[in-house]
Amino acid sequence: MMTQDERRKIQDTLLRAAEAIIRKMHADAEAGNINELTREADKIAELTKQKDFPTQRSQEFQRNSKFIQREAYEKRVSDLLSEISVRLRKGDKDAKKNLLGTVRDQLSLAVRFGADEDFRASVDKRLHLIDETTKEGIDERAMAAARRKTELHTVVCRAPGGVERRRVNRYISPVLMIEIQGRKYPALNWSDWGMMIGNCDLPIPLGMIVTVTISCGEVPGGGHERARVVRRIPKRSELALEFPDLAHNVLALMHEMRMAGITPEPG
Repeated sequence: MMTQDERRKIQDTLLRAAEAIIRKMHADAEAGNINELTREADKIAELTKQKDFPTQRSQEFQRNSKFIQREAYEKRVSDLLSEISVRLRKGDKDAKKNLLGTVRDQLSLAVRFGADEDFRASVDKRLHLIDETTKEGIDERAMAAARRKTELHTVVCRAPGGVERRRVNRYISPVLMIEIQGRKYPALNWSDWGMMIGNCDLPIPLGMIVTVTISCGEVPGGGHERARVVRRIPKRSELALEFPDLAHNVLALMHEMRMAGITPEPG
């Protein structure tokens, strides 16, 4: 019969192996090696099914594996949409036709691994802009129309009782802290596509791209993102920011919230 020390050593070996695979998955996700991710996810599944693998840790590793795959497919979709835009600006009229099938395949996989309605809405927004992209760039009227559809404070429809419904969900809790030019401000509401920050009287002009550092006091993680200033409300000291692409640091914070049992509160 196996002693407790022997069982503990086997469990430690299995845990170290799983942790190494998760680290490799993170690296491959950053490098875009999606085929490697699939093989590594299979290895995690096999490891966590072994009888000596700690039961209380198996779901944690399976969740991490699924999240990494979802994030990788979301990044792949974002990269493909950016490639289509660049090629259209270079005069490649067939760019969308040639790559749209791949975008749909990757989006389907992202949804399979947990991509939500917010992500799908953001893809729709970018596809709308791509439809209006020419060699000369994006038509200003089309850009304004797309922005109106998904702007941080734009109402998509109003229910009979007057309750606002928005295309992209925004959250008010947990509060994210946003650092700009060395000063920190609370996010009044936020999503992975933009946010409204308060107590901010910085004289930043509309349209300016700024680098922000995002963090949350309730969970680890966060990091730098580039954002465009799309609205200023000086009387209330509020500033609205929009991310030109999906904010992966916000997505990562949302994953940490789920792992900690925290459900973001819609605003």
